[in-house]
Amino acid sequence: MVIYLAMAARSDNVIAFPLHRRRELQGCPHCGRRDDVWQIGRLLWAYCEVHEVRWVVADDAGVTRATINRNELKKGLEFLSTFAEVTR
Repeated sequence: MVIYLAMAARSDNVIAFPLHRRRELQGCPHCGRRDDVWQIGRLLWAYCEVHEVRWVVADDAGVTRATINRNELKKGLEFLSTFAEVTR
C-alpha cells in the first residue's frame, strides 16, 4: 500500500531575516536622514542616497505572494542593490 501526503510548496533555501538581531535605525547612521522607503517582499527598507546605505525598518507579515507588485519589487531590488546594508 502506498500513501501519498499532500505537501505544500516550501522553499527550504530561504533564510528568514533575523529581525531580533537588527539595530534599530530610524535614519542614516552617518547623517540621521532617511530619503524614502521601498517595500521588498515583507521587508520595508529605508535608504540614504547621500551615503548610499540601506536598512530594514519593518517586517510586514501580512504580505503574501498575491499582494506583491512584481514590477515595483523589481524596481526596488535594482535600486537598492547599489546601496550598502547597515542593518546588522
